[in-house]
Amino acid sequence: MNPFEFVIIIIALAFLSDAVKSYFKSKNDKREAERREDDEASEYAERLRQLEERIRVLERIVTDEQFELKQRFRNL
Repeated sequence: MNPFEFVIIIIALAFLSDAVKSYFKSKNDKREAERREDDEASEYAERLRQLEERIRVLERIVTDEQFELKQRFRNL
């Protein structure tokens, strides 16, 4: 093997290793982004659950007969 072939092989291996590193980095970045999206989705789902519960409580208060009576007394 002459020195020119040896240099070409070393350069080719350097490019190949860089390509492999880039591939695995992009794959890892994609996995990390998906994990973040899942975390955000679960946070939004929890927030939605809390808001629905608050709306239920408010509906119970407003439809209560005592609430209407108290409003009438306040208006007097």
